[in-house]
Amino acid sequence: MTTQINFEPSPWIVKNLKNISKNCNILDLACGYGRHSIYAKKIGLNVTAADIDYEKLFYLKNVHNITVLRLDIEKKFNWPFKKNIFDAVMVTNYLYRPIFKKIFHSIKSKGFLLYETFSEENIKFGPPKNTNYLLKSGELLNLANKNRMTIIEYEEIITQKKKPKAIQRIFAKIK
Repeated sequence: MTTQINFEPSPWIVKNLKNISKNCNILDLACGYGRHSIYAKKIGLNVTAADIDYEKLFYLKNVHNITVLRLDIEKKFNWPFKKNIFDAVMVTNYLYRPIFKKIFHSIKSKGFLLYETFSEENIKFGPPKNTNYLLKSGELLNLANKNRMTIIEYEEIITQKKKPKAIQRIFAKIK
């Protein structure tokens, strides 16, 4: 059985990445096979792609000028990024609450957060079903507000593309 890899970037990420200036430094956290990293590089952003899975990162090794970093960000002291280093951080289909504060601290003043992942309503549609990996209602919105961010776009929706899934997504800017 062959696993089908999705290299198509999220249309929501595509739409919002266009609002970030060329040559900005962006972190694609838990990047997987790098579909968003590849798109960000294609539109002129400087990309650091981080993931724990070496096999997935292998696909990015041949993409010119993407910094690839194998990293287990769920280890207590394994956050190598300095304060205010990135113009933007993007996260899709990943949730590990203990690093939220580190993510916010890694974004420069007037920098951006793009975050898109599953919410609790997804339990009725399929994996993930573990509430440790599902956002509570309004969770991203509350986090952005607590971390001095201006909300540019926020959605808490059920999408119907390919199969239904419940997601939250936020595009926000540090004040």
